[in-house]
Order: sequence, then C-alpha cells, then structure tokens
Amino acid sequence: MGKYVWPCPSYSRISSGYGNRVHPIYGTVKFHDGVDLAAASGVPILAFGSGTVTVSGLNGGYGNYISIDHGGGLMSFYGHASALYVKQGAKVTAGQKIAAVGTTGSSTGCHLHFGMHKNGSSVNPLNYVSSGDTLAKYSGAKSGGTATNTVKALFTAYYPANNAMEGGFLDALGNKLDPSKHTCAAPPSVPFGTKVTVQGTGTALDGVTYTVNDRGGMIQIENGVYHFDLLMSSNAECNRWGKKYGKAVIGGSGGSSGSTSSGTSTEKEKKKDITTVVVKSVTGAAGTRKEILRNVPSCQMPGAELIIQNKNGQLQQPMIEGDIVWETTRSGAASSLTFTVVKDDTLNFHEGNPVSFRFNGANVFYGYVFKKSRSDNRLIKVTAYDQLRYFKNKDTISYVNKTYADVLKMLAADYGLKVGTVTDTKYKIPQRIEEGTLFDMLGNASDLTIINTGKVYVLYDDFGKLCLKPYESLLLPLYIDEDTAQGYSYTSSIDSDVYNRIKLAWDNDETGVREVHVMNNTASQSKWGTLQYYEKLDNALNTADLQTKAKALMKYYNVIHRELTMQKVFGDVRARAGTSVCVGMGLGDINIKNYMCVEKAKHTFSNGLYTMDLYLSGIRGEFSA
Repeated sequence: MGKYVWPCPSYSRISSGYGNRVHPIYGTVKFHDGVDLAAASGVPILAFGSGTVTVSGLNGGYGNYISIDHGGGLMSFYGHASALYVKQGAKVTAGQKIAAVGTTGSSTGCHLHFGMHKNGSSVNPLNYVSSGDTLAKYSGAKSGGTATNTVKALFTAYYPANNAMEGGFLDALGNKLDPSKHTCAAPPSVPFGTKVTVQGTGTALDGVTYTVNDRGGMIQIENGVYHFDLLMSSNAECNRWGKKYGKAVIGGSGGSSGSTSSGTSTEKEKKKDITTVVVKSVTGAAGTRKEILRNVPSCQMPGAELIIQNKNGQLQQPMIEGDIVWETTRSGAASSLTFTVVKDDTLNFHEGNPVSFRFNGANVFYGYVFKKSRSDNRLIKVTAYDQLRYFKNKDTISYVNKTYADVLKMLAADYGLKVGTVTDTKYKIPQRIEEGTLFDMLGNASDLTIINTGKVYVLYDDFGKLCLKPYESLLLPLYIDEDTAQGYSYTSSIDSDVYNRIKLAWDNDETGVREVHVMNNTASQSKWGTLQYYEKLDNALNTADLQTKAKALMKYYNVIHRELTMQKVFGDVRARAGTSVCVGMGLGDINIKNYMCVEKAKHTFSNGLYTMDLYLSGIRGEFSA
C-alpha cells in the first residue's frame, strides 16, 4: 500500500465492515457496499487518490455524496457528509480535503461511508488502503507537486525552560533541539519528517515551514483542530508569540525556512467561517434586582391574594377593581397577569417591581410589572409577565455538545433568571451558532431534540422558576365535557398550517448553488391539492438533519387542523398551557375521548367566580391521544 490515502485521518475504527450485514435502520440483511469509519462531525474527508469528481451532491440514502474517478476503472465514493467542498468535474489530488464527516441521508450517527468500484463492480476498499496510509506516506500519482492537506490548527510557541537548550534537550527522535532548523511537535497521526506550513495566524510566521520531530501529551487533534508546538529561538520570543489559531498545510515541499511576511503564504487565505462567539468587552456591571417577595409565604386565605413589592422593599396588597386574568401559552411566549388596582395615598409601585398571585393558597403567578396604563386618576391597569418575558431579548451565542436543557440553564445564568426542575433532554446538539431571540434559540434546540429523539418538552415558569418537563409528565386528572363547560367552539380546516409538500432549501456556499429538496405526500395531495411548506435552512441543520427534518415536518403538518375551545370551564389553577386534560366530546365529524394538550389557557378570577377558557389540541391540532 502507500499508493493511496486513508480518507479519514486519525480515525481508524470501522463501525461497520464490508459485505452482508443487518441494516441498522431497516433491520433486514442488506449488502453493505463499503466500510463505515466512525468519526466526529466536521472531521475532514480526504480524497483516496488523484482523479476527477464525477458526482457531488445529495444522493438518496447516502446523503451528501461525492464520487471520484481515478482512472483505470477505479472509482471511490464518500457518503453521509455534512459539507461538500468540491464540485462535479473538479480535478483533485490524493489527500485533498473534499468534504466533512456528517450524518446526512440514512444514517444513525456521524460517520464516513467509504466505498469503491472496480470496472463498475463493488470491491472492498480495505484491499486498496489502510489507516496507516497517511498523506506523508503517499507514493501514488501526484498532480503539481507533493500532495498537501490544509487543516484548522492551534499553534503554541515553546522553548525549554531555564535556557536549558545548551544542556542538550532532545526531540522524540533523540536529536538535540535546534531552533535554526524550524522543527515542531505534532499529533501522532502526522509522521516524523512531515512538512507543516503555518498559515492564517496574522503573524510573521505565516508561510514558514516546520518539520515534525517531536510529540507531547497535550498535542492532539481536538474537534477537528490540529495542535502543533513550534520551537522558538528564545524564551522572549516564546512569550511574545504565545498561542495562535490558524491553518496548517500538512505535506508538500514546504515554504520558506525563515520568517517571512504573511504575503508570502503558500495559498490564499479564505474568509473564515464564524463558528464561535467571544465577548471581548463589557462596560458596567450587571444589575441585580432585590426580591423580598419571592420568599414571602402564602397567607392561606380563601380567594385571590395579589401582592406587589415596590422599589423600597415594601409589600403592598392593593384593592382590585374588576377581574384578574391569567393567560398562558404553550410555546414562544411568557404568561401574563392583568388586573386593575385602585390608586390610593399609600399605593406606590413601578415598572419592574415583582408581583405574586395566589388563589385559595395555591401558587399561580410570579412575575414583574411591565406595563401601567390609566384613563383617570383612580384606576391603574397593570400588565405583568413571568420570567419568560426576558426570552424576547435578542442575542448571539455559540455552543458545542449541549442538550436543550443545558442551553436553557446557560441562558438563564446569563440573564440572572431562577431555575426549577429541568429534565435532562439527553440529546447533545453537536454545534450551533445562534442569532435572534432567546425564544428562537430555545425553539431550535427543542426542534433538534424532537427530530433526534421524538420527545416533546414543555418550557414554562412555575411561580418564579423556569421548568422544562416532558409533555407526557404533565397529564392532569381533570375530565372536561359538555356538562363541565358553558360552551365550546370547534373548527376543522386545511386553510392554514396544513401541508402535504415539504420543500427545504439551503445555500451551499462551497458550490454557489441554492439546493432544494422536496418531499410529497401523494395520498393527501390527491384529496386536497398541493399545499406547500417552504423553509430556507441554515447550513448546519440542512447538512446534518435534512431527511429526518422533512419526514418530521410532513408527519406534523399533513393532517387536518382541528381546534377546540372549551369556554367557561370550572377553574383549576393546574390547567396551564402545556398540560393535558381528558376531554370527552362528540363533534360530528369526530368523537374524542382522550387526553388533549392545552395550547393556550385563559383563567378569569371575577369577584369569587373562577372560570377558564381552554384552547385544546393534540400536540398540534390533530386530536391524537
């Protein structure tokens, strides 16, 4: 071997071999026309050999797919990629980065499906290449010089302590360290003697080529970033240079052996993709609201108990005129409390002051005054929201390998919000960079969790503490029918939020093409006509979850939208949005007797009379148990 290059450097574990196997998704015995290399998302995929790209794009169960014609009847192909870096017709060299590992198509996790054909027939790729066939050992056909591989890199300056260079410090090969020879330490997968050229650090070392002659315990490949320690000529130079992120050109004939300006780089730097958010400066300290009210116990008195804490720490129980209305929504909004107080000489409160509301001693609402309005000198109408109101803030964040629950806790900590019961949502989202409202960010985390686990979680504020619980854990022992409500309204419709064609698009920055993927449901289109859902995705969601997302959207939207509102039901403070109540109703075209989710709830407390209006659905309106 040595004529070809292992396509996934530093990853040698084969999670599924060549030949017949039980398919991990379909459960039947199928021929596996390649080997699966277990690797992390985003890890570079290298061309097995020099050749011409014959296919670059989406290819059924292979997901994002590339095939390369190497001549002589030999063809290699690479499946399930998260990103494709070369176009059809491109000439590539052995070891050139052509794609990135992902889990698109029919895939149960991140890996590279690597296969080969000889004269049109499938062959075992391990007959041609092994994990030991690194780029440095490549001896096959070259195109324009020795093959190279450009990777993300973290460069760290080093120099032996106490000026002990003269004492004869040795490299891993037993030779004395000599700064004049421009040597470096590299991860074990980069062989000794390999040339490594520094790029993209913005320093005078850009374009300088080092030779690998050393190792180190902390020198590794981490999340696709190669670590290199560069030998400096003095302690002073080492301290000045420190650590720098950039790119490393591994292999090739190398560049200058001395310091040059960044203008002599061996390849033109591309604009870097934004993958991380870093706060560079903060002016002023974050403020903290003093809340005495949070720790005040209930008076355990029958009826309504509403308390406002003013800016001086005084607790006030104002006289209420008219109704107190508490409203909750299952997703994307804070719960609200509206009421009207009678102004007197002692009442004094402002926007931002805490408000608590209990009924018959039970906790109902804890939040803050956001709005005051008045049309005369006697009455003040007040609108208060719970902590979820702060999720309307816009921000930008980045994170790696965090669950939906982790993201919630992170945002709560950033904004000083109190947290209660937060269930572990299990699925770790590989990497995200977000920009928008906090509701948007949490909505994306929720969607990714649903797509990958099928589980729905409900986010709500429980009397001043943010909670995240599974949908099925919020079933209430509460039965509602025509006898327990004063009225109801029911509609069935395909006029809104019903779709039987899913069209997803994303802009492939590497190819300059807007790629569109379509899924149809023939049966419902024959009944309703074509009702199309269109969404333009970001690259990360498209490449990792495209097929699964289309199926999930079709399942979610390809049903008749039914809405049921139960009006003036006997009140129960447990029946908030996100909980489920048991409903028994005959509605003409459908009879239901099962649990239904409360999408919205409006509770009205009116002079001792307590009723609620419940807007019900299945998990979205399909009335499924």
